Amino acid sequence: MRVLAEFIMRGRMQACLVGVFGSLLPFVSVSTIGLVTLRKGAAEGFIVSLWVILPLLLSYMFSASSPFMAVVSGVALINMALVANAHRVTADWNFSLGIATLSGVVLVCLAGLLFQAEMNDFVNELEEMLATASEQSGQTMLVLTRNGFLAFVAWVVIFNTVIGLVLSRWWQALLYNPGGFQEEFQMLRLSPKLSLVCLSIFIAGLALGGNYQLWLRLASIPLLIGGLAIVHYVVQHKGFGRQVLVVMYVGLFLFGPVLMVLLGALGAADSVMNFRTRLADDKQS
Repeated sequence: MRVLAEFIMRGRMQACLVGVFGSLLPFVSVSTIGLVTLRKGAAEGFIVSLWVILPLLLSYMFSASSPFMAVVSGVALINMALVANAHRVTADWNFSLGIATLSGVVLVCLAGLLFQAEMNDFVNELEEMLATASEQSGQTMLVLTRNGFLAFVAWVVIFNTVIGLVLSRWWQALLYNPGGFQEEFQMLRLSPKLSLVCLSIFIAGLALGGNYQLWLRLASIPLLIGGLAIVHYVVQHKGFGRQVLVVMYVGLFLFGPVLMVLLGALGAADSVMNFRTRLADDKQS
C-alpha cells in the first residue's frame, strides 16, 4: 500500500492513472481522490476527480446497458471529494462522518431525481433477473421498490466514502506520519451530540419501518465507525493481538446486521461513558 501511495503522490498524471484504473478494484479510486485532496488541497483533488469521472461519463453516454451504475459511481467520487476536503479543513472525524452521511443522502436523492429514467431502466433489469432466478429456484421473488433501491444505493455511496476516507488517511500517515493513523483512529470518539442525533434517527427508523426504515438506518454508520474505533483501542490497550480484529471483520461479513447493531450501540455508549479514560484509569491503578 505504501508503494501505491508513493506512486500517487509523484504527480498529477500518476494520481489520475491510479484513479482511472483503480475503478476496477474496490475503494482504490475514492481513496486516491481522498489522498490527493488531503495532501494537496481541494483544487488538485477536483482535477483528479474529473479525470476519474471521465470514463464514467463515456460509459453513461455510449454504454449499451443501463448507465445508472455509472451515475452511482460518479456520485460516490463527488461525495469523496467533498468529505475529504471537509476533513482536510477541520481534521474532525465527527464532522467528517456527519457530512459523509448527509451529503451522501442528498447526492443520491438528486441522482435519483435527475436520472429517474435511467434508474427505472436499471431497476426493471434487476426485477427481470430476480424473476428469472425465482422461477428457476421455485422461491418467492424479492419485491424491489424504487425507494428501497435508492436507499440501498445511499448505503453503498456512504460506505464507499467512509472507507475511502479511512484508507486515504492511512496512506497519508504511511507517507508522512508513520504510525500516526493507528493512534488517530483508536482515539476516534463520537461527540455525545452527534451520537444522540444518530441514535434518535436510527431508533425512529426502526419504529416507523416501511419505506423510512432503510433511509433512517443510514444514521447508524457514524455509530458503527465509533464502535470499530473503540474495539481497535481495546485490542491495542489489552494486547489481544490482531486475530481479534480479523474475527470481528469476518463476523461483520458473515453476520453484518446483528454485529453492526452491537458495534453501533458500543459506539453510542462510548460517546457518553468514554471507555478510554476508564481503561487508562484501570491501567494506572
